[in-house]
Amino acid sequence: MTDTARDMTTPQAGAAAPADVDATAAPIRAWILGEGLRGGSMEDLHAGLCERLVAAGVPLDRVMLSLRALTATVIARGYRWRPGEAVTQSTYDWDQRDLGIYERSPIKVVHETLQWVDLHIPDTPDEAFGIVPDLREEGMTGYLVIPLTFTNGSIQAMTLATRADGGFSDFDRGLLGAVLDVFTPAVELRSLDMNMRDVLSIYVGARQAEQILSGNVHRGDITRITSAIMFVDMRDFTRRTQDMSAEDTADLLNRYYDCVVPQVEAHQGSVLKFIGDGILAIFPDGDAGSTAAAENALAAARGALQSCERFCPSGKARFEMGIALHHGQAAFGNVGSGERLDFTVVGRDVNLTDRVGRLNKKLGIPLLLSDAFARQLETPVRSCGAHAVASFDDVIEVFQPV
Repeated sequence: MTDTARDMTTPQAGAAAPADVDATAAPIRAWILGEGLRGGSMEDLHAGLCERLVAAGVPLDRVMLSLRALTATVIARGYRWRPGEAVTQSTYDWDQRDLGIYERSPIKVVHETLQWVDLHIPDTPDEAFGIVPDLREEGMTGYLVIPLTFTNGSIQAMTLATRADGGFSDFDRGLLGAVLDVFTPAVELRSLDMNMRDVLSIYVGARQAEQILSGNVHRGDITRITSAIMFVDMRDFTRRTQDMSAEDTADLLNRYYDCVVPQVEAHQGSVLKFIGDGILAIFPDGDAGSTAAAENALAAARGALQSCERFCPSGKARFEMGIALHHGQAAFGNVGSGERLDFTVVGRDVNLTDRVGRLNKKLGIPLLLSDAFARQLETPVRSCGAHAVASFDDVIEVFQPV
């Protein structure tokens, strides 16, 4: 931290406040603890607080909540309020982490010191923080950055900007301090809910996350679904990686997953499992019916195969994949033992999809369709013959799209 930043960092939360601060804060605190807690979204809570602060005389021109996110691609989410506008959301993404944005931000100072940053913009040099030139250009005179400490010890931040002459007053600071002890836990409750949904979605998928959060958490909680089923396998993964470092192997898998997962999700499918170099996904029939599910699965498969070239740039290990598509029924839900469960699909048709996938390499055809899947399509197909597969008594006829 620079000397300039230290000079502008003050523990304002403990400053003395005018006698009428408590009286002004009381209805705002009551709203947060009542309607604010019962509201439906972070945006509603944020806007509700800002509107009540303005009504109480605090000259707010921009307020941002900066909250840590738990997703694979986003580090933090920002909720921006301006007078007369709907709250907008922005993100600080993982791929921005090396750009120095956070290092030049007063939010970093708040995280490190747990103290308020209180800037009088006309007296603050542009080089103090990256945001100062922007605040000056917008005509802001005062800027506060306030830590919000959650019960788990994590530090979030709220930033407030004003164009009022002289910036924020002692009354403004006192009123903010008087409502933060109830506003912070209200924010935490909503943040916990969002983070739980985000984490579950990362590891089990969005559709499965909703099932789990709705109470489907017991072994044997199973639903029978009809679905297009996809199994994807990288060709010769063991041979390709036998001389690779662990880091290069992980990079190869990630590039391979990047070919498949976005295509599945873009076509209304759900990835259920990464099984080493195998990927299991489903495209439930739903209201659209089996034809739409099959066409979506086929489009995702074609998109994944077309993506291979893009994710095999010069200097990177190349890979190929085989994709099997089947249509049938499966048990969808929890299997496992004791406190360790897996949310997945199981059943004969899942096994059959795997067996069709084993024919990809044998026949040298990257995309194969079972007879049951081909019958759902409007897309023309060509037979690749009938074949015996392990654990199934009948031969299986497979097809490829024309």
